[in-house]
Parts: sequence; C-alpha cells; structure tokens
Amino acid sequence: MAVIVGDDAGERREDDCGRVAVKEPRTIARRYQLALCKKAMEENIIVYLETGCGKTHIAVLLMYELGHMIRKPQKSVCVFLAPTVHLVQQQAVVIDHSTNFKVGTYFGAQKHLDNHKEWESELEKYEVLVMTPEILLRNLHHCFMRMDTIALLIFDECHHAQKRHPYAQIMKEFYRHDDIKRPHIFGLTASPVIGKGGSHQMNYTKCINTLEHLLDAKVYTVEDKEELELLVPSPDVKIYFYDPAVESTCQCTLTLGKKLEEIKEQCIAIARTSTNILKDFQKKAGSVKRLHDGLLFCLENLGLYAATQAVRILQSGDSEDLAEIVEGQTSSCDTVTEIEGTQDGYDDNKIADVYLQRALSVLLDVTLLEDGDQPEAFLPEVLEEPFFSNKLLVLITILSSYRQDSIKCIVFVNRIITARLLAQIFGRLECAAFWKCDFLVGYHSGLKSMSRKKMHGIVDNFRSGKVNLLFATNVAEEGLDIQTCCLIIRFDLPSTVASYIQSRGRARMQESEYLLLVERNNIDELNLVNDFISGEKHMNNEILNRTSDETFDVVEDSIYKVEKTGASISSACSVSLLHHYCSRLPHDEYLNPVPEFFYLDDLDGVTCHVVLPSNAPIHSVEGPSCASKEDAKRAASLLACKKLYELGSLTDHLLPTPKEEIEIFSENPHDKLVNSRDDLSRAELHETVVPSALQVDWRGSASHLTFHFYHMNFVPKPRDRCYRRFGLFLALPLPKEAEDMKVDLHLSHGRIVETKLIPSGVISFSETERMEGGRFQEMCLKLMLDRSELRDNYVQLGKHDSCQLSSSTYYLMLPLKQVEDTDDRLTVDWGTVRNCLSSPTFNQERNILDQSLNGSSVLQLANGPVAESEILDSLVFTPHNGRFFFISDILHQMNGYSTFNDSKALNYAEYFLNKFDIVLKCPEQPLLKAKQLCSLHNLLYNRVDNSSEAREEEESFVELPPELCILKIKDFAKDIGSSLSLLPSLMHRLESLLVAIELKELLSASFPEGSQVTANRVLEALTTEKCLERFSLERLEILGDSFLKYAVSRHLFLSKEALNEGRLTDTRSSIVKNLNLYTLAVRRNLQVYIRDQCFNPCNFFAYGRLHTEMCDSDSEAKIHGRNENGEFEYRADSSAIKCSKSHQILFRKTIADVVEALVGAFIVDSGFKAALAFLEWMGIAVSFDPEDVHSAWPKSQRKSTQVDLVDCESLENLLSYKFRHKGLLVQAFTHPSSTGKHNGGCYQRLEFLGDAAVDYLIMSYLYSSYPNIKPGQLTDLRALTVNNNFFAHVAVRCSLHSYLINGSSALSELINKFVDFVQAPASERDLAHEPKCPKVLGDLVESCAGAILLDSGFDLNLVWETMMPILDPLMNLSSLKLNPVRTLRELCQSHKFQLSFPASKVEDVFSVQAKVNVRDTFLVGHGTNRNKKAAERQAAEEALKKLKDYGYSHMLKSLKKIAKSQGRQKPVLIGFDENPIPVDGSKILALKNSSPNEMCEPFDRCNTDMQTVNSDIQCKINPSVLSEADCHKVAKKIGDHAMQFKPAKSRLFELCSAQSWECPSYICYKDEGPSHMKLYWVPLVQHLNALVNPRQRRKMQLTMLRKVHYGGSSIKANWVHFCEYVLPTKHCFGLEVPVQLSLIKVKCPSII
Repeated sequence: MAVIVGDDAGERREDDCGRVAVKEPRTIARRYQLALCKKAMEENIIVYLETGCGKTHIAVLLMYELGHMIRKPQKSVCVFLAPTVHLVQQQAVVIDHSTNFKVGTYFGAQKHLDNHKEWESELEKYEVLVMTPEILLRNLHHCFMRMDTIALLIFDECHHAQKRHPYAQIMKEFYRHDDIKRPHIFGLTASPVIGKGGSHQMNYTKCINTLEHLLDAKVYTVEDKEELELLVPSPDVKIYFYDPAVESTCQCTLTLGKKLEEIKEQCIAIARTSTNILKDFQKKAGSVKRLHDGLLFCLENLGLYAATQAVRILQSGDSEDLAEIVEGQTSSCDTVTEIEGTQDGYDDNKIADVYLQRALSVLLDVTLLEDGDQPEAFLPEVLEEPFFSNKLLVLITILSSYRQDSIKCIVFVNRIITARLLAQIFGRLECAAFWKCDFLVGYHSGLKSMSRKKMHGIVDNFRSGKVNLLFATNVAEEGLDIQTCCLIIRFDLPSTVASYIQSRGRARMQESEYLLLVERNNIDELNLVNDFISGEKHMNNEILNRTSDETFDVVEDSIYKVEKTGASISSACSVSLLHHYCSRLPHDEYLNPVPEFFYLDDLDGVTCHVVLPSNAPIHSVEGPSCASKEDAKRAASLLACKKLYELGSLTDHLLPTPKEEIEIFSENPHDKLVNSRDDLSRAELHETVVPSALQVDWRGSASHLTFHFYHMNFVPKPRDRCYRRFGLFLALPLPKEAEDMKVDLHLSHGRIVETKLIPSGVISFSETERMEGGRFQEMCLKLMLDRSELRDNYVQLGKHDSCQLSSSTYYLMLPLKQVEDTDDRLTVDWGTVRNCLSSPTFNQERNILDQSLNGSSVLQLANGPVAESEILDSLVFTPHNGRFFFISDILHQMNGYSTFNDSKALNYAEYFLNKFDIVLKCPEQPLLKAKQLCSLHNLLYNRVDNSSEAREEEESFVELPPELCILKIKDFAKDIGSSLSLLPSLMHRLESLLVAIELKELLSASFPEGSQVTANRVLEALTTEKCLERFSLERLEILGDSFLKYAVSRHLFLSKEALNEGRLTDTRSSIVKNLNLYTLAVRRNLQVYIRDQCFNPCNFFAYGRLHTEMCDSDSEAKIHGRNENGEFEYRADSSAIKCSKSHQILFRKTIADVVEALVGAFIVDSGFKAALAFLEWMGIAVSFDPEDVHSAWPKSQRKSTQVDLVDCESLENLLSYKFRHKGLLVQAFTHPSSTGKHNGGCYQRLEFLGDAAVDYLIMSYLYSSYPNIKPGQLTDLRALTVNNNFFAHVAVRCSLHSYLINGSSALSELINKFVDFVQAPASERDLAHEPKCPKVLGDLVESCAGAILLDSGFDLNLVWETMMPILDPLMNLSSLKLNPVRTLRELCQSHKFQLSFPASKVEDVFSVQAKVNVRDTFLVGHGTNRNKKAAERQAAEEALKKLKDYGYSHMLKSLKKIAKSQGRQKPVLIGFDENPIPVDGSKILALKNSSPNEMCEPFDRCNTDMQTVNSDIQCKINPSVLSEADCHKVAKKIGDHAMQFKPAKSRLFELCSAQSWECPSYICYKDEGPSHMKLYWVPLVQHLNALVNPRQRRKMQLTMLRKVHYGGSSIKANWVHFCEYVLPTKHCFGLEVPVQLSLIKVKCPSII
C-alpha cells in the first residue's frame, strides 16, 4: 500500500486565491547542480558527490526537466529507488516539497499490493513512485510493472549495484532487452566503490567501470572543488591510538574464557539429554553457542564490566535481546531458517537461562561483588583494565574532553550489542554526565522495541538536541541528514571505503572532526585507514582522467520465464521466492515451514538438495552441480520454483496461489449482482414463477369449454363443522404428483381440516355457465377479501371479464352437489350459483325488495320486506356495525322484547337502544339466528404445539332483529362460508406444490437423476422458515451443506494434487461459500421458485380479483420500497404487498440456502448420485475419474518404507480396519513437523478429506437419529460434535495420540498435558490450569477417516462402519452441553440482563469475570486459566450456577431433555448409493496415460539417496517359453478372470498395488535398426524379497530382457507388449505368496 505524499496528502499548496502554487526547483539550484542536470538530460549518468552536496536536488531538477514524460495524462512514470525505508521516506518528502508531482511511497513493511489491478491504480494515480529496489524487482518479476512504463529510473546510493543486489538484478534482468523501451538512468552515490577493506588501486578502477557498465551510465563529478568546499566543509580526520591489553588483562580474559567454555559445554550436554529430536537439540545448542560467542566478544573488546552488563540485559527475559547477539554474530548471507530457529529455541527452553546464570556467577567472582549487591548498579571506582578495555577508555577520554553546548556526536560501531552497552555505560559515567545518550540500530535488528516509529523518534531527539550522543550501527551512515552534527567517532573501523566516506559525511558543521580509533602497533588497521584515504583520492582522479576500461566479470544468473505472462524469476531471487512459498503453507506454532538445503560435494562441484516441508506438493529437488554452495543453492531453488509452477502451486505470475475465486460468467440481467462482493444480507427484488398449469386463459374459447375437475374434499377433525363440497376446475390437468394433493389446514384450538384433491374427470361448461361460474367466484372473493365493496346497494360483477390483466391464474372454485340417482358422482351446484347471483345486490333492476309482500311469512328488513324462505341460509349485512352474517335460523320464540343475556339490559330492544341508540320499529318480529362472517387466516400455520390435542369448539351465534339487516346474497349458507375460508390456503399450497413440480421437471429435463426426487421434498427445500409452514428447508439445508462440503472436498483432493491442505481449504471455501452458491443459483434462475413469504390471505389473487398493485419499472421502487442507494429493504410487512408480477424480496443468503437444501432433498429421496448430478448441473465440479484414485494409491507407498515407525497391526486392530495400502496409515499419523527420514507427505491432505467425511457421517447420524428435532437444535448438535475439541477427546479415548509421528518436543509436551487432564478424574482436574486443546489430536481422527476413505476406494459405508463405533460413545447427548458462554449470553438476552466479561492478564494467566447485572444486583462468576477462552467458560459456568440459585435458568430445554422427548432412532448413513472404486487386483481399473517416469517419480523423489542393492541371484529368463495357458493360469491365481482382457501394463501395476508392492521401473536398454523397423531391448528391474523357503529369505534381483520387433518409433507400445511376460515370470519363481519389493532408483529416459 502506498503512503500518499502527493495531492491526496496536501502536496499542492494553494495561495490566498485558491490557485495551485507552481514550484520551481531551479531557483534554488547551485551552478554545479544545474550543470550536472544538463549532462543527465543528454545521457545516462552517475553523479558522484560527497554527502551533503545536494545530489537529491539534482535528481529533482532532472524530474522537473523531464516532466513532460511523466506528468499525467502520460502513462509513463518516474521511479526513484532508495536502498532503505528511511531513505525512501526522506527522499519522497524532498520530492514532494520541491515539485508539483504526485508522489507515492512503497516499502516492504507496508501491505503488499498483490495484484495487477492495484498496481495499475497506483500507476494511474501517481507520477513519481519512490520505493525500495526489492519492491520494483518484485513488481518486474511478477509483471505488476513493466520496464517500458518507466520513463526515468533513479538509483540513490547506486554503489550498491553489484553482484546480486536488487539494483544489479533490475538492470541485468530487465534493462538489457532489445525489445523494450528503456528508461532514462540517473544514479547518485557518495562512493562508486564499496569493496571490503582496502583494495588495490586497480580494483577501484574496475569497480567504477563495472558500475558504469551495469547501470549503462557514466560517472561524473564536479571538477572545480572550490564551490563545494565553500558550501560543504570537510571534517578534519584524526586518528586516536589505543594500547593493546596488558598481560594481566589478557590472562584474566583467557581464564574467564575457559570457564565460560566449560559452562557452554555443560549446557550443550543438558540440551542433548533434554530432547531426542535432533532439530530441537540443534536449536538449543545453537542458542547457547551464540550467547557464548557474544559474551566473549564483549569481554575481549569492551571489558569485564561490559560483559557483566550484557548478561544482565539478556537476563531481562526479552527474546529480542538474544536476537540482538544473534544478529551480531550472523552474517548477512545466513539463511532465514537459522535466525528464526535460534529465536524459537530460546523461547522454547530454559537452557539459555542456565548458561546466563552460571556465566554471571563466574563474572561476579572476578568483580568481587557480594551476592546481595546489584550488578546492574555496579560501577568500578577506577576506570581501568580489566573492567574497561583500553579502546573503551580512549573513547571515554575523548568524549570527556568535549563539553560545548551545541555539540552533537555520533559514535559508529559494527555490532548492535556494542551500541546498546556503550549507551548504557556512558549513561552511568559521572565524567560523561554532559552527554545525553541513546543508541540507534535498524528496526530489522531483532530488537522488538526498535520499531520504525521509535527509530524516527530517536533521530528527531538527536536533531532537536534532546539527545547529543548517539551510538549507532551503519544504519546511520546513509540518509541521516543532521546538519548540526560536528563530531564523528569510528569506535569500530569502517569495513569499506564507502562506509568511510559516508560516515565521514555525517559531520556537516564547520570545523567538524572525524576520529578513528586504531590499535597501537596494529599495522593492518593503520594500513586499512591509509588505503581508505588514498583510495578516495584515486577514485577522484580516475573519474576525471580514466586510465583503464577493465571491469569485473558480471555474474549472470539463470532465469526461468513464463512465456504466457512474461513473469520471470532468476536464480538470485529464487531462494526468497521459495521461502515466500513455504511461508504460505499451512502451519502452526509447532511447524515453521521453510525449505532446507543439503549439500553434497563430488568431482563436478557441489550439489544442493532442496527439501521442502512435508505438506508441499513436491518433497525434494536435486539441483545441478555448481562451483559453490551458494550457486548450488540458488540453482536448486530455481529448479524447485519451476516444478512448483508446473504443478500449479505458483500462478502464471510466479506467485503462491492466492485464495481461489470462482469466476462465474452469466448472461442474465443479474450480471451486476453476480460479480458483486456485497454483504449476503443484502435484500434484492425477484419475480416469482406462476405455475403454468394455472396460467391457461380460457376466456374467449369455444362455446363449450372442457375443464378438468378436482373435488376438494374437506374432513374436519373433530367433526364439529359442516363444509360445502367445492370443486376446482382447470383448463389443463394437474401433474400427477399434485392431482391427489393432501394438506392439513389448521384452525383454532388445534382443530384440523384434512383436505384432499380427488380427480373427478372432465366436465363441459357452456359459455353462460363459464360466465356464471366466474362471477360467482368474483362474488366469493369480494365477500372474503374485499367485503367493503359489498356494502353498496348495487355491486356489478363481470365488468373485468375482457380485461387482459384481470388475473395471472385462471381456475374456478365452485360449489358441488351430488348427481341425482348416483352415489358418488358430483357436479356443479348451478342452482346455488344462480340463486346467489340473482340476489338484489347484483341486479340493478331488482336491487329494491318487493314492497307488496305481506303476511306471517314475511319479515321487514332494513331494505324492505322479504319472505322468510329467502332470508333463511342467506347472507345479510348489518349497517349499524358494518358486519356480515349468515342466517342459519329464524327464532320465532324470540323477539325484541325477549330477555337479553347481558344483565345491563332487560331485553333486546333496550340493548340496541343503549348500545347503538337504535329504536326498534318492529320489536315483535322474530329474531334471526346469525353467525358472523369471519376473517381469513393463514391455515397452513399451526399456532398450537404439536403435542396439543384437537378439541371441539361450539359455534358462536348472535340474535339479530330483522329490521337491522340488509339482505345481500340469497342461498348463501354458512357451510359455503366455512369452505370459502379454507380455499385461499389450500390454493396457495397447491400453487407452491406446482412450482416445486415445475422445478423438478426442469431438473429432470436437465439430467436423468432429476426425476428421482419427490415434488414434496423439492417444495420443502424451496420453503423458508418465514413461511411459517409445518416444514422448511432448514434441516435439508444443514444436511446438504455437509454433503456439499464432502463432495467438493473429494473432488479437490483427487483433482488438485499440487494443492496443500491450506490451499485446498481456501479453494473449497470459495466454492461452497454462500456468495458463490447465490451466483450459481441466479444463473439457473432458481430464485423464481423460492417461497419466502408467509401466506397472507389478503394477497390471494385468482380469476375474479384484480391485482391492486400494477408493477412496472416506474412503480417498482414505490411499491416495494427502494432506498436512496437503489437497494430494496426487507420489511416485516413485506408479505402484505403482492404486485402484479409476484415480486418478492429475497436475501442473497436465502437463495444460497435453497441450493444446499435442494442438495439435501436429493440426498434424502434418492442418494449421492442424484445429488452429485444436481451439483454438476449447478456448475459445481464434484465428479472425479476413478483413475485419480488409482494414481493416489501408489503415491501413498512413499510412506510404506516407514511402517516400522508405527505399530500398524495394533493400530489396525484399534480401528477395526485392515489397510491395503499401509503408506496411507503411516501418512495419517505423520505430523508436518516430522522431517528428515520421515519424508513423503504428512496427514494434512488426508485430514482435509477426512474432515469433510466425518462431518457428513456425524450429520447423517444426527439427522437420522432425531428426525423431529428442530433445525436450530440440529445445528447446535452439529456444532457440539463437529469441532476439534470433540475429536480431540475421541482421539484421547482411543489412544490415537500414542501413534503420532512428530518432530516437536513442545507439541509432545502439550499433548501429554492435555491427555493427563482429560484422563484425570473430574474431582482432580484443576480448571484454572486446563491446558490448551492441541489441534493435532482432532486432526488425527479426521486423517484416519480420510485414510480409510481413500484406502477403501471411497466406500463411505465402510468408513461409517469403522468410525461410528469410535465416535458413538461420545455422541450421547447427555454428555454434551452448549458452550456456557453462549448459554449465559442467551439467558441474559432473554431476561434483558446486562453482561460483560472484563479480563486481566498477569504472568500469562488470564483472569476473567462474568458480570451479570440482575436489576442493579451484580452476580459475578470468576475464571482463571492460561487460555482466555477457557477462563471465560469457567466464569460463565459459575455465573450460570448463581443465576440458577436466583431462579433464572435457560428457557430452552437441555440437550438431554430434547433427546429424551424426541426419542432416538437407529442412526443410518443417509443417501450413500455409490459403487466404491475396486481395490483388489482383479477389479482395479487400468491407470490411464501413465508413463514409467510418472509412475516412478514419487518414489524417486523421496528416495534420492537410495542406491541399487547388489543381488544374491541374477537370472536372465526368456519368458517366451511360457504358453498362453500358463498366462491364463497365473491370471486366475491372482484374481478375477477379467484381468486377462486388460492391457498387460495395467495388470502389472494392479498386481503391485493389490500386494502393496512398489511399482517397477524401466529403462530403454538398447534400440537397433532404422526408424521404420526398430528393435528395442527393454529390461525390467525389480528387487524382490522372495520367500524361497520358510526358513530363509533371500534377496534376488530379477532382470528380464525381452527383444521385441516393432515397427515405428513408439517405445510405449513395445513396453506394453513387454509387460505381457511379467506375470508369467512371477509364476516361474513360485511367487504366488505376497512379497516385499524394495525400491531401486532407475533413471528412466524421457523417451519411454
């Protein structure tokens, strides 16, 4: 990531008028700067000037002059390279202040920009990019940037461009190409020579010439030094001599050195006995040795006092202080492995502390301190030897003599420990009280406390005067611009002339001094100083007057390039790339995945073997012979990078494969959504499909229309109601799975109406009958859903008959009657239909009742008199309260004067007067017995618990005076109304089922297995919990999620051999993640089938009821509530809105859940095969080639040579499974930390496979055992049983941990602690010291399952039978409980209690409180543990107990109660219907396209040092003596007769695989004859341990030589012919019994 220095950070200043101020760097330029800038514009140059002469400003001038090439909108940029982060930041600020360019900075500590898109954005945004050379080199290697995009390339401190420095690599690899546009080169240096020590003057010349050649530039400096002398004063160089140590001091040092050596050996002996793992011993011993060397250095160079202080520093317990000494003792070329290993060793054991304690005792004896004295405060009274070295005493003398107020001094040292000790010593010396000390080292020094921020703070303090004496390493030589520094002291002499010049340049003041400390009479040191002085003069003369054009040989590195992208890697950078790749491999605190390098000297040079971590796709690579170890290391690393790329572990840009993104290309309108990474909770608007069976518009058809007739049969339970029979009439027949649909409709008090469709044939309607039926349905829908429209005196029906938008569905629901003279035939009750339609409400001419009616059979209604026969079983409206009533009877025994049941009124007349202020005009009329027309409800949702029994409910009636009623619909009895209340819910369910059937038909047409799932199961998978139905997708989704994980894992395991477990997990996650499932579902348009809204009867629309919300692009936002961001917001009342397009708002996750639920539906109804076919149709690759399994089996044999490391027989007995491929068993128990001879892979890939398999096994167990358990509870059970802690307890219970092969003593110690804790009685467990659960224990269970799965040919049923007995004892729900933290949170949330978990940490122990505020009373639970989560659980458990004592407990049932109430059924493996891949020799399919090289390569790779074993017996056999019958006989003995029809090559490998033998290897011995008539001699070499007799096992080498005549140049075909004779030869030797094959490494030519 760039640190913005340009416009975005306020780079362009504005004047008072808001205009951007244009900066002009030429106005402050000196004359020589302008001259050198002009020269730089003409050609590539290197400016050689001393520090402080303004070299950077020359670069700024050049940028300014070439601004037309880099200023936007130009595509080219300027790249300014600086070797250190400090210089990058410093130079970026200078460029920003001096120009108007947009400046960005880049260095390694920032977050890397890891893709092309990010770097393209940077190049578009900035004009000047200031960066470290490593960043540019990395960008060029991986094609993030190209050299032709750089117009100006500036090298600061360009003298570093030598050997394999990134400066040199950039120029060698990317500049010198004829096919690119080269950038302009400009270099800056204070010394063009950087060689170690003093050099011959000719070497200086060669250095200058080589630098010019490498940078394609010429060195220039200022010829006239007068101007420079005036502007940049040179300091006076002085040499101070110090005396060598006196004899007594030497003797003291020698004595102490011997004692420290003895202590070192003692500690190494302790390290040797403390571990039996070589790697751990090397770490511990290395740590002690480095401590020892560091103390000796302090003792010899600084004195006894400094050595004592060094011990105190190291005893402070900071691991960075050890790293400090390690850095001081380790050269820059040391590997990362050595440095990191040392730090780990120091952290992992206390042996270093033992060494320091004993060393301190020896040193204190010499200083004559008492035990009670404080060594850190001790300071000798007299400054003399041996407490202080003479060199240190001279430094004290020098600094004591300077006391000017404004003075600032830098003391340069070579070691970090020296800087730190000197700062501490001078901070305590009274004679140096004037000085305010600090030390400055690089933040890469190993000191955690020396961050970049602190480093800058020290420099700022030095600049401001808060610090005036700085002890610094060479980090202060470059780029530390402090003008007020006037004294530079070289405590340690510079190692190069560049260091000499640059450190001298730190003195900027007039009359500054540069002091060097030289040992008296040390000729070497004195000559070194003289060489620096003379060498500088020679360089100046050489630049002005060239004497030679000789150069050093430039090292050319091998380069591997990917032609597809242009990305490349050189041997110089291959080691770092290899380390980078290994760092991305899965690892934990017990594994540091780094490549290891082993060297072998031979006559041709040095050969390097690179051994990669065990979880890498390749184990070892042997490089070519080279002249040196470093060259061999680089060559082997480059070869390893090449192989990793070829295997797909490196991308086309030669980077470790990032987390895979599944690219989906869609042509549907949702393209924008498909590629979006928005939150899955985002709500989106989608249409809902309308079933085609309901869409056929029969309006305008023939005069007689045939309808398909379905009787809707209603059976109430209990039988306390009467329902009129109704029929459903459709233009098309219902699908078979819908024509007899059954559904329970739920009424109040647990009452149910069992509803069933009964196909009743076809029926013809005349045009008149069709219209009457449509109007009757319209009337019913108005009455039930829009009854306010029926309040009017006249209601017109059928006015929308011709409207094209009248409905999206076309069907009729009409009352039925039994056909006369038949028992079961039903027909439409047209009498009822016509009587209802003849009501005055629907006839404008008859909307006033006949006023001439009179007599006792006539009742006076509000709208006139009506005969009693017409009002009985009719619908009336009461205007005084706006309600509708069914009239079921006329109560002649009651009238308005009858006593009212309300005690406040005497009779009905008084009641209506008091209640409604109505005076009855005809109180003598009989009252009407009426039942109110009820409102519609969603009857698909049962509002009563399942356990409740249905009970009868007495109907409620009211008594109404006739004069308050208006007759609305005649012959409309309450049984019709009761049936009408059921129809919307019934039709909604039918519509949903038809949608599910249509999806099933789509699936069936797409793949044959689509027909194997039932429509009801599909409907379940499409119905979310929001629908409030008796079923939902939740359970199926959980099962489908688990199977999806298993199917994808199996596919990736077999098809992605090069991917490690971490990459496999990332890839799987990218495939099964909800965003990808959502994307795939939208591509297949699955969202239109989803049912995600609770049925609202108000949204029931059928023929006769218009949609009130006509939805289009203009009204869509208003209807469904689109917000300002253009997104739809889900609302709780969204189900109350149903537009004409049947839109619904869906969350993306809901769509993804439906995909998983459909997978579960196929699993339950059909099995694995159908589910896999569905996933393939969705676009998820889950299939695999059986031959991938065959190829995986032989590769496991690389571990078969290590069977002695595991008691295989005991382990097989424990698992109750016999492995056919023993290597899989060994691999399953090999931890990645196991290296060296335990090569050839670890358990991680098997764990990846087994993780998915065990997940599905447990999910199948829970799903089948508890079929009625709620989805949320099922999820809880899965979370409790599918986790590392659960599996770890399984592993401990079965003692799997005792078979683990690992290379970490710390891991073994942690496992033992956990095992002891788990196996201890509950009363003896100390929860405060509960150990961390080692992940490896859970991994073992999963890797075992993966190994069995692979070994059995993916027979999941066999894995079920093997693993469930191991898991079942712990699957008892009574032994499981929810996480107490979660339980406490839910309890507090339900009671609205405040909860917090304050925590503190003291000496690596966490103390956690669970504080619950119960109505201003605090209940506190306490927990302590080294693991914070364990402490939280402990505190939560205590808080739950206290809450229970207060009467508060979790409202949900415990898992034990759930199990008891639900009842546990026999668990079964759900859905497994696959045929396992045959594993015996008679059934294994032939390996396809496998060359001998491919077959043997894995074994060669892991046995690189194996040599051919001399045999006791050598036989040369002509297999042609065997007859065809013999061949058949052998084939029969070996296995099935079908084997004889397979190719001989396949049969041979099948035999080896079946017997767990190593595969044979082949070599082309000789070929003869012309190309069209070749003769090949092909021998097969196998090393056998054959049972010659029961008492003696003899080794024999079998060599068969077969001369085959074969035309053409194909040796492959000849090899196949040759294999025909292998099996008969076995028969000749009588080797029917299993034998052990030992591998012989035979290098096979690529021609085979």
